[in-house]
Amino acid sequence: MSYQIPSGAERIEAQGCHLSDDVMPVSAQPAWRLECPSEGARVVIHGTAGKIGGDWSPARHLTFNVYHNTGHSVFFRIALRTAETQTGRASAEFDFGIFPGLEVPATLPLRFLDMQTLFLPRTPGRLKSNAWGTPTNPAAVTALELIVPPSAGSQTVWVSLPQITENEPSYDLVRNASPVVDTLGQWKQKTWTGKTESEDDLVRRLHAWRDQALEPLEGAFDSYGGWTGHKYGATGFFRLESEGDRWWLVDPLGHPFFSAGVDCVNYDVSSPMKDLEGLYEWLPPRDGVWADAWRGESLCFSTVNLIRAFGADWMAEWSRITAKRLRHWGFNTVANWSFPGFGRIYEIPYVTTMTRFPITKERIFRDFPDVFSPDYAISAAECANDLASIAADPYLIGYFMTNEPHWAFGVYNISEIMLAGDAPFVSRDRLIDFLRQRYADDPARLAEAWQTSLNTFEDLRQPIPAASKLSETAAADLDDFNRILVSEYVRVPTEACRHIAPNHLNLGLRWCWVGQDCFYGGSEYCDVFSLNHYQMKPDLKVLEEVYRKSKRPIMIGEFHAGALDAGLPANALRGVPNQHHRGLFYQSYMENAAAIPWLLGAHYFQWQDQAVLGRFDGECLNIGLVDICQRPYDDMVSLARISNARLAEIHAGLLKPTNEEPIETPKEGF
Repeated sequence: MSYQIPSGAERIEAQGCHLSDDVMPVSAQPAWRLECPSEGARVVIHGTAGKIGGDWSPARHLTFNVYHNTGHSVFFRIALRTAETQTGRASAEFDFGIFPGLEVPATLPLRFLDMQTLFLPRTPGRLKSNAWGTPTNPAAVTALELIVPPSAGSQTVWVSLPQITENEPSYDLVRNASPVVDTLGQWKQKTWTGKTESEDDLVRRLHAWRDQALEPLEGAFDSYGGWTGHKYGATGFFRLESEGDRWWLVDPLGHPFFSAGVDCVNYDVSSPMKDLEGLYEWLPPRDGVWADAWRGESLCFSTVNLIRAFGADWMAEWSRITAKRLRHWGFNTVANWSFPGFGRIYEIPYVTTMTRFPITKERIFRDFPDVFSPDYAISAAECANDLASIAADPYLIGYFMTNEPHWAFGVYNISEIMLAGDAPFVSRDRLIDFLRQRYADDPARLAEAWQTSLNTFEDLRQPIPAASKLSETAAADLDDFNRILVSEYVRVPTEACRHIAPNHLNLGLRWCWVGQDCFYGGSEYCDVFSLNHYQMKPDLKVLEEVYRKSKRPIMIGEFHAGALDAGLPANALRGVPNQHHRGLFYQSYMENAAAIPWLLGAHYFQWQDQAVLGRFDGECLNIGLVDICQRPYDDMVSLARISNARLAEIHAGLLKPTNEEPIETPKEGF
């Protein structure tokens, strides 16, 4: 079968879908129509290297429009292949969240093929976008794949013919589009159980919740939330205690403490407005009583709704309502990215993240700094000073130093990337010194081991592409130095923080996942090894390896599940059928986490749903304990409350975790 083909393309290959020629439903420009089963599908465009759709210059843009009306957003993927990657994994991949019912330009600036940017800047209508893979020369691309991911049902997607353009296209997204967000910030076209029907309904509920009493945690817990079933020595601050492999946080009164927290305890779920104003049924003015709801070019409908109910006192009333709910639902920790000072005000233990992580002017890859540069130590001291204002607070459990370093998404060889360029990093000097010592200052021995033509160690200052592939010994040497780099990356800010906040726990770096053994470098400087762990329940095999290799107790900084039975176009990194199963998910995850003796706690991401049209980066997930109108997901939080009361006794080995598990559904959108 023949199809419309872009310039520079030689053939089109449809895999797992019915492909036909059509036009875009809104713009009527030439397009392909993909009828995709639930397993997902792809269209592969083969062509001349660097010529598919036009001239692939790094200054140009790959542009095409995407439309679907699936009932949820679609995480559309572009995969690029070169002659070297035709039979293996794609050289580079880019994911684009696409909102339903809108014809969305999915533009890819080709400069991002250098992989220095993980999360692509958001453009109107496009939701979250990620970059994966290895640095790729645009001129070498010989195949372009358009991928529709698996889904719970079949999907129909229209894609205009890809083309390379000189300039970024205009984003006339609202053309022929009706508003998709109602006056309360909810998805206008969708109905669901629990949708707030009117402003009167919103105000009545918020006033009723305001009038409830503020009560302590229910059960055998002290004023910090520590479990009174046992007692250790009290120091006035949170600390660690271990009995063999069973680890506890210990609260300032000396009671064991298993941390059950919620991230982003905040009212702010802002969404960018630029070029999207026409998709809203109503927008408040920027001044007067509504001014607090605007954040520059973004608007927070959660704040709009609180102003409707409480006027100028909206923030104080939100704080009181939220503190009541945290305690009533059994949470003992205000977790990351929460409203500043919330834990101190309401005397709820909390964790925080350093407001800044040290940097250097020139970076080796993405956000990885020149860690041996004196500037790195200077920056670390400046960043650590941000902890001074909370260094004496007994409600502070501890601090994370950063969250999900971008350089750690994927498997990247930092030393190899450094050698592939010619930048005069101090860390490059240290690598040369490391190799001098390892090879007894004999460049001939290094040249033989690496199977390359080096005459002096100074030759290592010239670009050496793909150094790890020169020989097995070269790969091993670079792996060893990667661990030294990561160790310094951790050591320098850790020591600076210890100087400022000696009484509080260093909770590590909240790795996105542990992709390489070098991530354990420097773990000895931290009190806790932390990672975000988006699984249906804690993966005991993975976490056992982390515990064994880091030699530190573990804290999980993020996990969640979402469903499509509420008012968001995407579920979550883990999907379940409905809100009841979100509650089952929380029970299963947290109780199985508490049953792991060397796990100190886990924090649910996050307090409130994200915005219908996405937050700053486009995430629009049903992951909250409350929705945009502050209405709780009762089916979820009622089960969370039951579990939270059991966690300490499960961690002590006195109770068994639940064996009931939720049903998992595919991740839809992002």
